[in-house]
Amino acid sequence: MRNINMNPVTVYAPASVGNIGPGFDTLGMAVTGMGDQITGYLEDKRSGDRILSISGAWSELPMDPNQNTATIAARTILDMAGLTGKDLVISIEKGVPGSGLGSSAASAVGGAFLGNILAGNPFSEQEVLEAAANAESRVSGGYFLDNVSACLYGGVTVSITNLKKSFRFGSLDGVHLLFIVPRSLLKTSESRKAIPEKVPFKNSVEAIMRTAGILTAVSSHNQNLFCEMVNDPLVSPYRGPLIPLFSAIRDIAVEAGASNLVISGAGSTMVALSPNQTTIQKVQDTLQPFLDNQEYSAVLIPSTIDSKGARIVNRTSSL
Repeated sequence: MRNINMNPVTVYAPASVGNIGPGFDTLGMAVTGMGDQITGYLEDKRSGDRILSISGAWSELPMDPNQNTATIAARTILDMAGLTGKDLVISIEKGVPGSGLGSSAASAVGGAFLGNILAGNPFSEQEVLEAAANAESRVSGGYFLDNVSACLYGGVTVSITNLKKSFRFGSLDGVHLLFIVPRSLLKTSESRKAIPEKVPFKNSVEAIMRTAGILTAVSSHNQNLFCEMVNDPLVSPYRGPLIPLFSAIRDIAVEAGASNLVISGAGSTMVALSPNQTTIQKVQDTLQPFLDNQEYSAVLIPSTIDSKGARIVNRTSSL
């Protein structure tokens, strides 16, 4: 018989980059320095699941447990485990800023991961993944695996959405990132509407080649190749105009030495890459005064690839 955990547990779910440039709806990458922390426990049935607090969010998030991805995912797992007679009580500390960094995916993964721990770990990673993806689809309007898989597994992931399967491909040290996170948010639904049903053939071929190049770089631990391959000929031409100063920011970052700069997920966040940490610092030092001069409200966050994915932070935390 499994051990149901009635004590408070805190889990961490990292931010993530969907697409990683050319791998539209296929590639995902977990990143360091940003993530959600969710603390929760079970109690005997009273008035239903409860969210005690949400802090750190850049936009208003629902306190209703039937509308929040964290509690939706956790309740799915708990019901699967037969724990309908227990209430879930959680507190959420949002550490994923802006839009384009898998914020809803982090909450969903954190919730599903927490629910599985509280239930005594009865379910596989695949089942936790499906619970998280289903929860996110409830609020995002679509079933996507690139962010939830990266957040859960860590490193770089490959997703096959029509089969509802994702795989951890590997991870890579020595890739340095700089996220430019605008205060102005961009909804995924709006960003997807900008993409036409048909794109130029040569762009599609280049996207396939670059996606293969990214995976080759991960498998061969080639940081230079990875950074060189992360470029997006497929959807950035259509999403770029939705992000103020995108072209100018990209040009300045590349001129400062970045290998490339692409839209993170659906935007509005952007990410510059380099195999050299000093270069990323130079990009940050160059971009910051430009953004200040333009009165462009954004946060610049250095980062790397998070190889761990979702994990327990503390088993005895108090709410």
